[in-house]
Amino acid sequence: MEVVKNAKNGNGAALERQPGFTRPVGLGRRLDQALKSLLDNVIIPALVREYLAEIEQQNRLATTGVSELPSD
Repeated sequence: MEVVKNAKNGNGAALERQPGFTRPVGLGRRLDQALKSLLDNVIIPALVREYLAEIEQQNRLATTGVSELPSD
């Protein structure tokens, strides 16, 4: 396994390969089926709902011209 590190030489930055951890290419296929199901059916939909609610709130503020920042 290798890790790419930045190393400075006389001419600027260079990449240097060093032993270490690299992520396997097929990692997504190795998830436990129960974990994948939890992610697909619970976690990801909750994150998407939260993101959409945040975008909707920003859009409402933009169209009404109301600022979230307290005025001094």
